[in-house]
Amino acid sequence: MRKNVIIWALLIVSALILYLFSNGSVTLALLVALVAALPASYALLRLTAGKVSLSLYDAGLKDDRRVFTLNLKNEGVLPVAMVESAVVCTNLRTGETESFAINESLGPHGTKDVGIEIIPGHAGRYELSVDPPLVRDPLGLWKKKIDFDGRAGVTIMPELFEMNIVQAGVSAMPESDAESARVRGSVSGDMIDIKEYVPGDPVRNIHWKLSEKIDKPLVRVLGSPVSDQYLIILDNPSDISHDPAALDAVAAVYASLIQTLRMNDLTCYTGWTDPKTGKAVIRRVADENEAAAAADEYLAVPARMPSAFAKISRDIADARYAHVVIVSSHIPGNIDVLANGCNVTILKYGDSGSFTEGSMTVAGFQASTYKSDTAGIEI
Repeated sequence: MRKNVIIWALLIVSALILYLFSNGSVTLALLVALVAALPASYALLRLTAGKVSLSLYDAGLKDDRRVFTLNLKNEGVLPVAMVESAVVCTNLRTGETESFAINESLGPHGTKDVGIEIIPGHAGRYELSVDPPLVRDPLGLWKKKIDFDGRAGVTIMPELFEMNIVQAGVSAMPESDAESARVRGSVSGDMIDIKEYVPGDPVRNIHWKLSEKIDKPLVRVLGSPVSDQYLIILDNPSDISHDPAALDAVAAVYASLIQTLRMNDLTCYTGWTDPKTGKAVIRRVADENEAAAAADEYLAVPARMPSAFAKISRDIADARYAHVVIVSSHIPGNIDVLANGCNVTILKYGDSGSFTEGSMTVAGFQASTYKSDTAGIEI
């Protein structure tokens, strides 16, 4: 715009000099025309800017690409010289960003569709955002911003595969519903003991009457609310956030495990880090819709974020599951708290082979062989 201002200033000065030296009608007409063009161009901008509207919508799949359409519409009878904007596409998980410039003119009552194609390079939640559009006058000297909050998104799933898991016998699980039915206190809310209060114990479990008698805070020890259900955790792999191929492998194992459990009619709970609060999120997944909704969330978590499970809250750890599976590139430091007495399997990116230590099993997988590396996992 500054360049256009300089050009027009030079043109007017040149026309003025010609008129002063020649004092002719032609040079006067040229000077008047150049000067009059300025307010005319500005007036046209003011008249047309308010008639421009935009909309962004998902046009669906085209081959292996996801297509969005930005529609520009002029509802006025005057032409619009130029509408300028930019569309920014960001993979929230990997941080990869691509931008598209928009420069379009519109005729009277004109409309144009600008296609925006996303060629997925890696799995993740892709978010499109449109910069506030600018309408420019014909001379390119002025601009007017249009209010438009254009956003759209699409989740690109990793390559899913059936993991061919081996389901552990329910009767063999010490924390299963079948086993807990035979153990007194295994039903949530059944008091099985009383102990002295320590910081971190739920205040709601304090036995107030008994505490008053001995002048010492005591708490009820309740039976653990156990079940046959699974908790599948995607722990943020910040140490490999620079490697999109590694992130794809981690996402593929996590999403495929959820799909495999669902295909076997097994309800599971999924966990990941909330990118807004930095806290742990636990979601139930029992059908295809819940699985898709969960994917929209966990594939939008920036991989570089600190893990919410590094310092797991007591409220999360108090929930008991038959089996906890963690997909990550590292072993959480507080694995005992996270497991809470249950069996734990860690599917760890970057290692080969597996080992078992107590109730914890670690199985490694690589980016190039993750399908075979995770085959036959016992859950």
